[in-house]
Amino acid sequence: MGSPVFMYNNTITFDELPGAVSSLVNLVRELADEVRELRAQLTSERGNQKSNTKFIGLAEACEILGKAKSTVYRLAKEGLVPAYKVPGEKEWRFIESELVEHVKENKRQSSVLSFAEMESEISRGTRAKSINRR
Repeated sequence: MGSPVFMYNNTITFDELPGAVSSLVNLVRELADEVRELRAQLTSERGNQKSNTKFIGLAEACEILGKAKSTVYRLAKEGLVPAYKVPGEKEWRFIESELVEHVKENKRQSSVLSFAEMESEISRGTRAKSINRR
């Protein structure tokens, strides 16, 4: 769609009025279509976020993290695990998927040597304690 004449100057002659109105109507239709598309995208994104956001309580968070309630409470308070607190309430809330991701990201490497690693150390004549390996 070409730029209408009325956009470049402030005065529209009587003869230009029908063209200007037609251009405005087309522009409004295009904008309305864009708004509908954006609303549909937002609605879709909100739906996806809601389906991925499952809030759980402290007991469930303890199971996922494998820690005691006091430890999870302390970690939440210190900001070391993803946690949310509603202002004015004492109870912490957690998002299940965030806790699972947190566990995956902070997983320690096993301190137990594999058979191949043990065999390699024995053949070299040394044997490191598996506890010291990280």
